Amino acid sequence: MKTKQRTLAVLLVLVLVLGGLLWFVSRSNAAEEAASSAAAEGSILLSSFAAGDVTSIRYAYGGETLTLNYDSGSWTLADDPDYHLDASACNTMVTALASLNAKRQLTAQPGEDYGLADPAVTVTVTAAGETNTFAFGTENPVTGDLYVQKAGDNAVYTVSGNKAACFELTKADLFGAFNPAGLTASALESVSITTGSGTLALNAVSEPAEAESDSSESAADSTTYQTVWRLADEPSADLDDSKVQSILSALAGYVTAQITDADPSAYGFDAPLATVRAASADGTVTIHYAENADGCWMMVEGDSSVYAVDLDTVQALLITATALKAE
Repeated sequence: MKTKQRTLAVLLVLVLVLGGLLWFVSRSNAAEEAASSAAAEGSILLSSFAAGDVTSIRYAYGGETLTLNYDSGSWTLADDPDYHLDASACNTMVTALASLNAKRQLTAQPGEDYGLADPAVTVTVTAAGETNTFAFGTENPVTGDLYVQKAGDNAVYTVSGNKAACFELTKADLFGAFNPAGLTASALESVSITTGSGTLALNAVSEPAEAESDSSESAADSTTYQTVWRLADEPSADLDDSKVQSILSALAGYVTAQITDADPSAYGFDAPLATVRAASADGTVTIHYAENADGCWMMVEGDSSVYAVDLDTVQALLITATALKAE
């Protein structure tokens, strides 16, 4: 009996020792991973602030200088506040600057400018009342890191090569795609499209769904309804559902660019290709579509901006009632 007890005690000690070794190895691995991650990012602090404390970012890239202002959770372009910005792109910039660490600090050598005499990107960030400016130069061909210099500091630093990538965006690149008319295909109740061929009017109506042939008597007692689109002046005509859906998708689609200071006549709106009145429970929206040598465009009444749309969008709206009917 005592022999068994001693054996169990020895086994218990071995389990505890092995458990301790496993914990130690795991902790060592975690520490090594953390150190490796810190080394990859760098340990020399150049910029640190809470993301919510940022108030503006100004950066120069590709011949453009853009100033982004942040207030109450939203971003605006300082010289064009009506421009619809991609908030995720702006937030990525904040992330890059909120924790900007350098890997190495160098003493600038005579005759070597590290690309900082004419930096690829220059960024000025204001956060928590403090303003800092950084110039990103050329890439180290061996490590892939970027040379960077902080205003007021003569030293040259190296940072991860991806730290400046989020600033390599023009104004056009910063556009955030959206639907200016605020339309959702499933919420539309009626659509009227006026073109050179006349007016095509469609209404969404609720009709009983066709019962399945093998339905039970209890199912036959209850009527299921579905939404069907019909011509306003010919409600009995069957329509090609795919073509109807193309119209709805075109109206609910996103635009690809915005011009806030455009002359509408220069984009063909003196003679629009189509004028659409789309109604939902939220009200009626009027949209004009036109084209010029540069492509297809749309304008929403009450909005002075001109927006770029795909050719497929316009073509879907130029369909006639005859072409819309099911064959």
